[in-house]
Amino acid sequence: MKRQKQKRPKDSRWADSLRGMWGQPPSGFYQLPAFEVRGRCLVTQACRKVLDFAPEKICLDMGNFIVTLYGGGLRIESLNGRRLLLTGRITAITFQNKWEEGRT
Repeated sequence: MKRQKQKRPKDSRWADSLRGMWGQPPSGFYQLPAFEVRGRCLVTQACRKVLDFAPEKICLDMGNFIVTLYGGGLRIESLNGRRLLLTGRITAITFQNKWEEGRT
């Protein structure tokens, strides 16, 4: 006689965590700013405009965030649509919520 396998009760927490892992990301996820280092270049996605530019500091409008990059010899190589290519030596990056109170 063939022995039948017993079915284990399903753990709903486990199934929910897997569903969440493979589920669709929240709306607006792909519009968030993204940064990628490629060799000696920094590529940004979702850059709306350059607010301030100097060889030591570049300030970018990234939608809901203001991103400031500090360094030396910073140079914008390309600004195509919402993609910015930046070269130079980056020493610090700061993020600020655009709609934060007390911003000057």
